Amino acid sequence: MRNSLLAELNLDQGVYYLIVGLFFVLCCVAVFFLIIGIKRDRNRLIAEKFKIKEFDRIGFEEMLQHKYAMAKSDTHFTVIIVQINGLAELKSTLGERQVKKITMTLRDRIMAVIPHGSKICDYDDIRLAIFIDEHMDNKGASNVALSIITECNRPVVLLTRTKMTINVNVGIASNNEFCPDSKTLLQNAELATLNSTKEGFNKYEIYSEKLAETQTEEYKQYQEIKLAIKGHQFTLYYQPIVNLSTGKVSAYETLVRWEHPTLGLLTPARFLPIMEQTGDINWIGTWAFEEMLKMQTKHYREHPEDEDLVFTLNLSPKQLMYPHLAEEFRKVYKRYKIPAANICMEIVEFAMFDKVAEVSSNILKLTQMGFKIAIDDFGLEMSSLKMLEGLEFHWVKLDRKFIEQAQDDFLIGGLVETLVNFAEHKNFSIVAEGVEDDIIEEYVKGLKIGYGQGYFYGKPQPPENYGL
Repeated sequence: MRNSLLAELNLDQGVYYLIVGLFFVLCCVAVFFLIIGIKRDRNRLIAEKFKIKEFDRIGFEEMLQHKYAMAKSDTHFTVIIVQINGLAELKSTLGERQVKKITMTLRDRIMAVIPHGSKICDYDDIRLAIFIDEHMDNKGASNVALSIITECNRPVVLLTRTKMTINVNVGIASNNEFCPDSKTLLQNAELATLNSTKEGFNKYEIYSEKLAETQTEEYKQYQEIKLAIKGHQFTLYYQPIVNLSTGKVSAYETLVRWEHPTLGLLTPARFLPIMEQTGDINWIGTWAFEEMLKMQTKHYREHPEDEDLVFTLNLSPKQLMYPHLAEEFRKVYKRYKIPAANICMEIVEFAMFDKVAEVSSNILKLTQMGFKIAIDDFGLEMSSLKMLEGLEFHWVKLDRKFIEQAQDDFLIGGLVETLVNFAEHKNFSIVAEGVEDDIIEEYVKGLKIGYGQGYFYGKPQPPENYGL
């Protein structure tokens, strides 16, 4: 076939190979210049993108990589992470449009107080990332952080004309000899942000090597928790609370568990402290509340005879300090047709007596919604008993250590009896925790305590194990 083609074109074999070779070279040259052109256009696009002040996370990370690639030994720049506390919960209650309004307002305010030419982006659902193309010493970084916090704390006017106060935390990191690449720089800023939450809302932290030495493990846990949230690894377990006079289950305590892919089932002691630092405690509290309501709705529909069954949910002191907690719970609760009297919020004693305005306000609002209130980890001191007189609540939960001590300690036993008499007078009930055998149960009954909870009646288990 090739010979017939050569014959038709009147070409000898050498000329034919020459033409094929030239064609191959031309194709290679064309591909080479095409690649160069694509790369040049991409660099031009990135350069144009970097001229604007706002872009997405991918663009932000590309910019940092580009800055590192072009940086010289004396080139310095800074990254700031701004964590907007409670933003994820606000999205579920106020809606995406309102949350977008909040983030846009905060971005505009931040851009007004950071150095000219800085860049900002939505880093994730609850954080903004800022790039400042200059070196800042600790004093300069502190001034910028304080300015950001001040601007973010000014009330934001929502689309509904409602004013809302936003709390933030700020982490700062600069490139240096301990920060070899853009990924490390971002991790340093995130670690600083995480550490700032330990002191509460509206605090900032500047990354240092000393900070890294002490917080690396916490940062790893923080990253794992973020992945767990995205991977839906959290679940709810339930433990029965029994009416000692009838022997029937009157309530179930709702308990959060983490189904860790390698460590197995983890209790709150392994993850709540970190979540309290990062603000994720607000997310998991709202999530657990709604998951509990879903389960209640299903159970009442399938077992109408359990229409008076109560479910309790633990609220940590850090949750109660969140100004919008009660309002978020209200908006979630409105989506379910469950009697408020079938829901009980368990609050530790010292939080009930806390004088912090947000704590008192949230407890009052939860009570006004009709939810029951239980005082957990109650202390048997006369001062605690006296403070009960000014509170509205339904249950007091006695830790197992008091029941154990009351059997051998005359003074503790007397205080338990005093509490029982006081409960009868004030019309609230007592739950004895840690009932693990029939001997303790009989002792608790002898004290005229109305309810018991413990392994004797059942361990925390998945809802289906209790027919829920």
